[in-house]
Amino acid sequence: MTDKKQIRGLLDYISLKPGEEFEFAPNSEDYVSGMGFGATKQAIRWAYKGFLLESRERLESITHKTNGRPRKSFFLKKDTVRVFVLWFMVKDWPQSKRAKITNRDLISLAQKVSYSNTTQELFDESMSANIEQSVSRGRTALKIDKNWDSEVCEKQYKNLSQTT
Repeated sequence: MTDKKQIRGLLDYISLKPGEEFEFAPNSEDYVSGMGFGATKQAIRWAYKGFLLESRERLESITHKTNGRPRKSFFLKKDTVRVFVLWFMVKDWPQSKRAKITNRDLISLAQKVSYSNTTQELFDESMSANIEQSVSRGRTALKIDKNWDSEVCEKQYKNLSQTT
C-alpha cells in the first residue's frame, strides 16, 4: 500500500507524476481562502478578520427581525435622554455642589425648572417613582459617577455641539 502524496496547491498538482495518487492536505488553523503561501502573517490575520466580519454581518442580516417597531438607538432611549438632560443641567456646577446632590433632588429641580415641553414630558410628576429608576439605569448606561462626571456624556455633548 503506497501513501498518497499530499498536495496543497496548483504547483504541487503539476509536480505529480502521471498516475501518482494524491490527496489534498488539510487546511491549517490560519487558512484563509484565496491567500497564497507567500502572504505575511499580518495579511492573513487581516483577511481572516474580514472573513469573520462578513460572516457575522451575513448572519445578522439573516436573523434580523424585519417586522415590528424599529429599535431605538442607545442615546435615544428615555433613560439615557433623562440622565443626559440632568447631566447637562449640572455640568457647569462646581465639583463640591455636584458631589452632594442626589438623583431625587435633581429630578425635583428638573420638574420645577422646565427648559422646554420635552423636558416637562421627561420629568412628569405623575411618574416620579419610575423616573428615579430610569435615572439610575441611565446613570449606569452613560457611566456617570457619584460626582456627575461622565466621559460618555462629554463626548456626546462635543458631537452635538459640532453638528449644530
